[in-house]
Amino acid sequence: MGLFSRKESKPRVVDLRDSAPQPVLFEFGLPTPCPECGGHGYLEGIDIKRRIMFQHCTVCWAKWETSEADLAAR
Repeated sequence: MGLFSRKESKPRVVDLRDSAPQPVLFEFGLPTPCPECGGHGYLEGIDIKRRIMFQHCTVCWAKWETSEADLAAR
C-alpha cells in the first residue's frame, strides 16, 4: 500500500570545502562577545541619546560599553 511505504532517500552530502566562514557582523542593539574572554555578552541597557550599549559577560562578569560608532568601524 502506498500510504505507509518509505521512500529511500539518497544520502545528503555536504562538501565543507565550498563553504567559507561568514564574517561576523555586529549590529547596534544586539549583544557583542566579551572583549576579555570572548564569552556571551548580555545587553543590560541602551542609552539612545548617546548611542551606547551597556553589556556584561555571562562567563567572567566583565562589564563594557559599546558605542554605535565602534560597531560601524568594525
